[in-house]
Amino acid sequence: MKFTFAASIVALLSTIRATAAQCSPDPLEYIEEIGMKVEKVGSIPNPNTDAFSYNLAVSDTHQKSGKLFFLNQMLGQIYSYDNATVKKIWDMEENEIPSGLDLGFYGPAGQTFKVHNILEGVFTEEIIVVFTSATLPTGWLEPDAPLPAPGAYPGHVCKFPHTTFVRDIYRMGVLPLCVNNYGGFPTYTIYNVFYKFHIDESGQLANNPTPFFVLENQLSPGHLGGGALALEGGKILWSVGDCTIFGFDGNYAPQSDDQTCGKILLIDSTEVGSFEIAAKGVRNSQQMSVIEGQMEVGVTTTRKLKKKKGIKGKKKGGQTSTHPPTGQTSTNPHTLVFMDIGGVTAEEVNAVSMEDILDTSTIENFGWGRNQIDGKTREGTFYIAPGYGGVLGDQPACEKRIFSPEEGYIHPWIQFGRTPQDFYYGIISFVISDESFDKLSLVWTEFNTGNVLGTTESYSSDGPSKGYKINLYDADMTPLPMGFNDLVKEELGEVGYFRGDPRLFHYPDGTAGVFIERTGVFYKLTEIEI
Repeated sequence: MKFTFAASIVALLSTIRATAAQCSPDPLEYIEEIGMKVEKVGSIPNPNTDAFSYNLAVSDTHQKSGKLFFLNQMLGQIYSYDNATVKKIWDMEENEIPSGLDLGFYGPAGQTFKVHNILEGVFTEEIIVVFTSATLPTGWLEPDAPLPAPGAYPGHVCKFPHTTFVRDIYRMGVLPLCVNNYGGFPTYTIYNVFYKFHIDESGQLANNPTPFFVLENQLSPGHLGGGALALEGGKILWSVGDCTIFGFDGNYAPQSDDQTCGKILLIDSTEVGSFEIAAKGVRNSQQMSVIEGQMEVGVTTTRKLKKKKGIKGKKKGGQTSTHPPTGQTSTNPHTLVFMDIGGVTAEEVNAVSMEDILDTSTIENFGWGRNQIDGKTREGTFYIAPGYGGVLGDQPACEKRIFSPEEGYIHPWIQFGRTPQDFYYGIISFVISDESFDKLSLVWTEFNTGNVLGTTESYSSDGPSKGYKINLYDADMTPLPMGFNDLVKEELGEVGYFRGDPRLFHYPDGTAGVFIERTGVFYKLTEIEI
């Protein structure tokens, strides 16, 4: 059968559109009846407010102390917030740096974590601080959780005609000049070092902290993880990141049970060097939370899960992970929720029962990295090509949509991606709050656009829940068309480019807040009817 040239073009365009539709999440529309109000609460000092010159965070860890903790990760500073008072409690330029650590390294602002995260310890006056160091701490000759063996995982960076072979994607050295934005940048080995600090009577972190765990990673313009959660009994969940640069599909290490890259670790702070692998296939999670309420599986509802302020883990027996059949619910009333920054296809928020994540006899699998059994890499509900490192925008490319749940893999609660209308760069944070939200079960934000996004649906193992954009308003109910980016304009004036990196969190009373990294200002959020 013959076709005219015009018919062939129409057929080709139809195929391209169909392929594009199969290889991207559904676009997000504004929800008509729900809005969000944002009200200013306070701020911490931030001397670096130019675009891409900062790296700050808020730590969602206040179950025992009732305090908020803010980090200037790039400058190595920690602040507490209590009773409307902001107080600096540690500064690498003023306080004693733990023995053996070298915090004098420098990289791009967004990859420089002198202080990576902070968690509450076993006791009320104990704080766990995770530093990033160019050297091992005193007493360690090697890391407890090392990178893959040197040279075990090679790869290629940049597309033709600049494609360059890299002998070790976890020790890349000076990046080739063809790498987008970071050509010529030197990468090097770093260590996440976990310490127990005592909080003294003045509220400061006391000297002579106790180290208990060291993780090896690669400082590169890539994926250093850092999502963390403190559990009762001294256990900690920590997201490693996939330890390499953007553009790759993670290679095999995230799916390998004997490697720590691309994993969530279950670390025991009561025993030096002790850890297990709790989950695999996780690309770059920077935030976790525990909520209470049975995890919905096989059904889509608007019943919300509640934020949990503390959870004691419980292990189950057996060698396989069996989730309840369609239409039933998990018997464990607690759920781990975490965000995962995607490549170029799908940004995710994932959910899994705490019973399953704490049972390390089976490692829960979220899909990232090339699986050695079927040869596939998964990102959200899509199969992903191998990819060229150092290429922004289209690497690693999507190959095919996954239309039904796969045995052995956990699909995301929500996912979203880039569209011609929405130039999303990546998910940055999420929050779940019965105190602040009525119909919204989950709210999340995005780096580039300043959009606030959400869903009214609970988790379903049948597939991702439907997401929406949410209209944002200030305290006077004036619309903020640029979303959270309008808050940057409000603080800094006409600076031309207003990306602010909005990080959602919980206040100690369970209400939702947002911390704008670029300005250091934090706010209260409330769902409203419109």
